Amino acid sequence: MSEGKKTILIVEDETAMREALVEKFKKSDFETFNAPDGEEGLKIALKEKPDILMFDILMPKLDGISATKKIRESSTWGKEVPIIMLTNLSDPDSVSEVASYGVFDFLVKTDWRLEDVVALVKKKLGMV
Repeated sequence: MSEGKKTILIVEDETAMREALVEKFKKSDFETFNAPDGEEGLKIALKEKPDILMFDILMPKLDGISATKKIRESSTWGKEVPIIMLTNLSDPDSVSEVASYGVFDFLVKTDWRLEDVVALVKKKLGMV
């Protein structure tokens, strides 16, 4: 990891979306980790302990809600790390369940630009 760079883990099963986010965060001076499914994302999160996590809700192997639950139960880091959920849904039950794990930031994929995502992450990390 590069000295002084903030780290982000992007877990998204849509390859084009994941690659676009990774590129945008690299250009914004972040150290990035990424995974195509929740199971791999969980392993990376617990090993690398990035500064912030971004999970899609609906993913193969392990959904974003289940991964969030496991992270929150894992350690002090897991209880405190900011998590942003990506979704194509505006399902109140999913929002309510994830909120019970301390996640209050949701991005509906069709409603934002990459610059907006970077701005939200920087705000969550106190960089602006």
